Amino acid sequence: MNVIQILDYWYSALIDPEKLSQIIAVEDKKHFIVSAVVVAIVVFMDIVAQSLLSMQTGFFYYKITYGFIALFLLDVLCLMIYAGLLTVILQIGGYQASGGYIINALALSQIPRIFIVPVVLIFKSLYFAPVFFYSAASLALFIWSLFIAMRCISQRYQIESLKTIGYIALPAILAGVTAFLILVAGGMVLIGLIK
Repeated sequence: MNVIQILDYWYSALIDPEKLSQIIAVEDKKHFIVSAVVVAIVVFMDIVAQSLLSMQTGFFYYKITYGFIALFLLDVLCLMIYAGLLTVILQIGGYQASGGYIINALALSQIPRIFIVPVVLIFKSLYFAPVFFYSAASLALFIWSLFIAMRCISQRYQIESLKTIGYIALPAILAGVTAFLILVAGGMVLIGLIK
């Protein structure tokens, strides 16, 4: 894989999600490598952006090494679980969904989240509410990433945009409801209402 191919991934993710969908539609192991690198860069940039918001201590070195490894593994685990749930939901919906394609689409759609560091640096150097703009930019970049994932999945499986938004939201809703029920049951067990 050469530099031009890597730049093609980045350009397609940022500007033309339909082209990204066509690129990753071909099942190939190099897509997984690029996806893992993108997730690693996103995690690193997020750690750097959060570190810029506060004074640095000796803990920074642990955060940038062990914290990076832990957050990378957590991000990959969440991505795999979410992609698995989305694949099952799409297959129940009657589409021939591929887990590998969805993993790559979700991972490569995170490319815009890399731009969090320039946003934080600009507002940190201006001393103008960097924490607020970190939060606002994180939300905006997350929505941009969701839009890219929605366009890739919509293009690949020929689904209408509104249906795709529903399919993408459903795993998050299911996971949230399940986590809430587990939390309530765990709280009831701790309190002693259930024996």
